[in-house]
Amino acid sequence: MSDTCDRAQRHPGHRCGPARALVVIGGLLCAAHVRVDSRAAAQDSAQPTVGAAADTPTAAARGSVPLGQAPSVPDPLGRPLGWPTAGKKPVATGKALENHVLSSIRAIPGGPLESITVEPAAIAAAGKGAVIQAGFEDQLPPGAAAATTGSVQVLENAKVMARVGPEVVLQGDLLTPTAMDWLDKVSPGLTPEQVADLKAQICRQVIKPHIESLIVYVDACRTIPPDRLPEIEKKVNEAFDQQQLPRLVKDAGVATAAEYEQLLRSRGLSLDRIRKTFFERALAQQWIQQKVVDDGEIPHADMIAWYQNHLAEYEFPAKARFEQLTVKVTADRPRQQAWNSLAAMGNEVFQGRPFADVAKARSEGPTAAGGGGYDWTTKGSLVSKVVDDAVFSLPVGQLSTILDDGTALHIVRVIERTDAGRTPFIEAQVGIRDKLRDERRNREMDEYLATVRDRTPVWTIFDDQPGGSPLQAAPQTAGQPRTRR
Repeated sequence: MSDTCDRAQRHPGHRCGPARALVVIGGLLCAAHVRVDSRAAAQDSAQPTVGAAADTPTAAARGSVPLGQAPSVPDPLGRPLGWPTAGKKPVATGKALENHVLSSIRAIPGGPLESITVEPAAIAAAGKGAVIQAGFEDQLPPGAAAATTGSVQVLENAKVMARVGPEVVLQGDLLTPTAMDWLDKVSPGLTPEQVADLKAQICRQVIKPHIESLIVYVDACRTIPPDRLPEIEKKVNEAFDQQQLPRLVKDAGVATAAEYEQLLRSRGLSLDRIRKTFFERALAQQWIQQKVVDDGEIPHADMIAWYQNHLAEYEFPAKARFEQLTVKVTADRPRQQAWNSLAAMGNEVFQGRPFADVAKARSEGPTAAGGGGYDWTTKGSLVSKVVDDAVFSLPVGQLSTILDDGTALHIVRVIERTDAGRTPFIEAQVGIRDKLRDERRNREMDEYLATVRDRTPVWTIFDDQPGGSPLQAAPQTAGQPRTRR
């Protein structure tokens, strides 16, 4: 059995068959077989056998899995003592739960598993209580190969990247259509190993928020009655098909949802997986809104204290909008000639010709083509100091004298100006109230997430790699307070 069987119990669209069957992983067909963990087989063979010789069919079956065909299950996937329901007794059976991976991936831990159909002859040959080995030589039925375009990629995207309680996270859950679009653009010319490394980097970057959302989803599923989940999922899926799917189809550059599904399958993805991820995140978001309710008022004294402690944030510099005429001083145009040319332009404006018309016709400034105007500019931001001083000292609407900054001559006119100052509390209090409410809500959310993390076991494929788990908090700096995110 595998994590796929657990998905079959919780999602009707996901089917797992007998020992030799086709299963749907992420909406894609893959050849799947019942396999036996070599470590579990070794543990079984170490137990004393009562009433059976060492060379019985049972013993042979336990030791007959060739090297490389038995799945390697990472140690964190075992059932430690802290795993949910570990050591407890289900009400139905009264027996202690078995301490293996299989019992921790059921939708209802300790609940019954679906039987595997095995031919009676095989059972008789193996003996009572034996592990039935499934062959690995079965082929896909005719026509199935055509439906699994890029079979190698399909298997890669079906790789388990993390486990959150009873849920598994596949590589296809992390490699979103947007990420696959980017990979398609950068992968030409790269080796398969380099492409695989890029995929691993993407997965490592996005796995933390994905798991954060899945932890909340698992917590919601603990409380919501199981008979309600199908109805909720149906409504969320309808919203996805009506609102999200048309946008995805359009962004992919295809005409229909069927074409989009075909495109996803060619990349080892599926619409079912995308729809499922959308449901998990939507349910998690709604669940957080129910768990983190903040409708209390922010005390007025708290808002005033926050304002006093952040006065610098409400200070603003002087700023102005102005117009400018410019004539550059060059070797071919000496200063006196440039002066006479600019003075003539100033006289035209003084006599009533629109400033913008004069600038467009004769000015050499950077904004001359647009009429010589400058939008809101703060004091001290202009390159020319003489122009900056004039803009923030001239009366509004008055033409300046000719200003000389050494490389060019200018005439400016201020259109509008505001002096430096500070936003008063009466104007800032609405924003302060919202900020303090958001901070309080974030603290409550952090406390809630910390609670569900403590009771939800999580494993990722990156846990044992250099650099540590992507879920670990960043190293603390001496003297720096820790901030939970």
